[in-house]
Amino acid sequence: MSESGNFARDAVKEVAKDIYADGGKPIVKPTGELVGLVPRAIKAALAPVEKWILQREYNVEETKKLLEEKLKNVPPEFIQPPEAHIAVPAFQYISYCMDNEELRNMYANLLANSMNEVVKNGVHPGFVEIIKQLSPDEAKMLRYLSTHMTIPTITLRYENEKGEGIDVIKNFSNVGELAQCEDVFEINKYFDNLIRLGLLESSQALSHLIDKTLYEPLKNHRYIRPRINEATLQKTEYKKVNFQEGYMRLTDYGKSFCNICLNTPKIVSAQVVQR
Repeated sequence: MSESGNFARDAVKEVAKDIYADGGKPIVKPTGELVGLVPRAIKAALAPVEKWILQREYNVEETKKLLEEKLKNVPPEFIQPPEAHIAVPAFQYISYCMDNEELRNMYANLLANSMNEVVKNGVHPGFVEIIKQLSPDEAKMLRYLSTHMTIPTITLRYENEKGEGIDVIKNFSNVGELAQCEDVFEINKYFDNLIRLGLLESSQALSHLIDKTLYEPLKNHRYIRPRINEATLQKTEYKKVNFQEGYMRLTDYGKSFCNICLNTPKIVSAQVVQR
């Protein structure tokens, strides 16, 4: 949680102490006194917003420093005023996330590239709204994906002798660990959001990576192993375990987004087999 978020949480807890005692039992107070505590709770909860308003000028100056750093190697004659429909919302949104390095740097890269005559045509107005809809963990995943392009996934299935069954775990990946995400078990939710935003696409049925060894770390992952042992299977109506191999990869739009908002070097993507 951010520093401002912790501040608000602690402030609200202080107000709550006036309402609750003895491990959670409400103190009996006259209605007028209890109602009087509500404005205090609201004020405490909105403290981060008030802090942001007071620091708005400071945030603008900090953003200028970030831009100076990112544009320091660009010849001055190539630095141009950014388009207002990109710069204005980007300046606004970056001030909301000054305490988060991943998202702050994305906005700063977007602004810097929108001011660089050489690459500004690659800046799409939609990129501003995309960053706004990303979590810090999703930003970390995109940074990892921008240098790998395609990552392996597996779906764990329990099946009967006819091949009928259920998906126990869908699209499992260790990208959360590799990208050093805070919550490595929310990866499917992150995948869904990145697909919704048009940055990522999932493999079609029977498509997989040529290098099958890329799937071994997933099949032997500590999260998967307990779910494929015989004892676990015996508790179900199914008789066997099957893995469906697949992948996630950046779309062309996703590559453009990463190229502008992450500025990371690209490497050759893993090859895919499609049947």
